[in-house]
Amino acid sequence: MNARTTPSFHPDQFILADYAAGSLHGAVALPLAVHLEYCEQCRAETHQLQEVGAQLFEGLDPVPVSDGALEQVLRCIDSADPSEAPPVRCAAPADPSLPRVLQTLIPAGLDALEWKRIGSLRSSRLRFGDPAREVALQHISAGGKVLEHGHRGAEITVVINGSFSDQDGCYRPGDFLVRGPDDVHRPVAAQDGDCLCLAVLEAPIRLEGWMGRLANPFLKIHPR
Repeated sequence: MNARTTPSFHPDQFILADYAAGSLHGAVALPLAVHLEYCEQCRAETHQLQEVGAQLFEGLDPVPVSDGALEQVLRCIDSADPSEAPPVRCAAPADPSLPRVLQTLIPAGLDALEWKRIGSLRSSRLRFGDPAREVALQHISAGGKVLEHGHRGAEITVVINGSFSDQDGCYRPGDFLVRGPDDVHRPVAAQDGDCLCLAVLEAPIRLEGWMGRLANPFLKIHPR
């Protein structure tokens, strides 16, 4: 991972505040956590928001609990069956090209994933446990052009390696992008290298043109 890159595109303050409060949905928090590994500015802002939240929490009036609450918790701990604990497994070597937060999701590396190709784009869905959103890695070959498309719902993308561009700008490692139903674009990878992104979709994309009108009814997201 190129930690020296300084991202140019960042999440807004509302997303950062929800992340700092721990109230951001897990599948949305994942690309933000990736962005934070690249972005010192957003890490500092998140830390400040967490400190403010901690100060507000300390100012809350204490809530009484029942006299037997502690004893009940201790009984639950004592009654736990050690044989039910999951077996300890040796960790696989981490892929240093991936952000740390993704290394736990992809312990065997990128080559072990199942990839599906559509033109210059390869996509691999990650098992994340979100029943409503698709979480996937997207790989565009150097110089490759993705079909022009819009969005039927929000799509969050963070660049991991390489870069791509569209009519709105050029996006490099760590850049955090949110697309909505009004956005139409055609990503194009840089000529000097492949581009790898993490994308979280809450609805299928919408292809443009006559081919899109034929294909769109069959496009779906695939949560795992």
